[in-house]
Amino acid sequence: MYHYSPKKSRSGLQEDKALLKLRACLSCRMLKSESEFYQNGCINCKFLQLAGDRHRIHDCTTENFNGFMAITTPNKSWMAQYNDLSKYAPGFYALQVIGELPESIRDLKPNY
Repeated sequence: MYHYSPKKSRSGLQEDKALLKLRACLSCRMLKSESEFYQNGCINCKFLQLAGDRHRIHDCTTENFNGFMAITTPNKSWMAQYNDLSKYAPGFYALQVIGELPESIRDLKPNY
């Protein structure tokens, strides 16, 4: 189980992310392991069609993110509202992702 320690150095946090191999969806910022994206896709971004497609997972998710938060009740959480996540499913989300969806995939999302 992952335990956050505020005393860890920045490099220590990077090492923890590497051990967990979490990836963030470039559309909604949801955090999952690559195998979770492979098995179930992204619950918020079905248009990405990530389930069963490792190439699409690598195109539409990133290991390069900063911080994370847990959202349990998105429609009631001020943190979810502040981060524009209130319409998404409960889960872990990156505070910031570095990267963009490929243009060809961005065009698939209505109102991107």
